[in-house]
Amino acid sequence: MIKYASLFLLVFALSFQAKGQSKEVAHIDMNALLDLMPEKQQAQAEISRTDQAYREDFQASYREYQAKFQKFDEEKSTLTPEESAKRESDLQLIERNLAQTQQNIEKQLKETEDMLYKPIREKAEKIVNQVAEAQGFFYVFDSSADNGMIMAKGKNLLPDVKKSMGL
Repeated sequence: MIKYASLFLLVFALSFQAKGQSKEVAHIDMNALLDLMPEKQQAQAEISRTDQAYREDFQASYREYQAKFQKFDEEKSTLTPEESAKRESDLQLIERNLAQTQQNIEKQLKETEDMLYKPIREKAEKIVNQVAEAQGFFYVFDSSADNGMIMAKGKNLLPDVKKSMGL
């Protein structure tokens, strides 16, 4: 909410300053730009491979748990109460481990994604800054759908940045 309020105040303040000076404000859809970059496509492929490897390992562990659970269910009537309680406890431990493993997978994927996307975002921002500066813009807003931009009347830098990047 603070992000949107700050953006509103900045746009409001700039609106008084920008009248008659069309070169002050531009916009670009950074998500669209990033989607066009081959580096992002390579990073997505790497993330997909990593995700698949994690999921395969998790599925193997889950199948092992299912086999143990099924065996316990079949043998439950022949077990002593102590043996039954121990096996139930073992199965609950495996369930907790599986849940923790799933959380770790999600965390590792997020860290991998952040690590791979950070230099790509930095490269895109650097080129956007160079193009904006070369064209005399003071401010460039990100007009991506998730960034709260309601109206974008300044120049769209995406075509110029794509040209600068050879895309």
